Amino acid sequence: MSDRGFSLLEAIVATAIVTSGLMALAQLTILATRANAASRAVSTATMLAVDKMEQLRAYAWTVDVAGLPVSDAALQSSPSGTLDADVDGFFDRLPGWTRRWSVTPLPSNAETLVLQVRVVGRRGEESRLTTARTRRAN
Repeated sequence: MSDRGFSLLEAIVATAIVTSGLMALAQLTILATRANAASRAVSTATMLAVDKMEQLRAYAWTVDVAGLPVSDAALQSSPSGTLDADVDGFFDRLPGWTRRWSVTPLPSNAETLVLQVRVVGRRGEESRLTTARTRRAN
């Protein structure tokens, strides 16, 4: 061995180490990009579900001054299965997404509604929200 530079073997080993490091970095970048895209899709699904839930909660479900129930027609009770199938009046389609919802009176208290929203993307991304809404005086 001479002291004037690297031997061929040292150069090959150094190149192999740098190459394997770059390959690992490339794989990590690909995984991070996929995770970011999946996270963005779930965030979009959640925002679409929140938007629909806010719309459902904005409909009238109160009592008037005389104590009589006031209900918006949009809060009619939904048939079973509306979260899993497209039922007229309980779903809409957005580019790349299907949004479904259900409105169900609470079995123990007909003055309380259970509102559920499910958003599904074409690649299987999904978000679900559930809340309860009780009649109250204005």
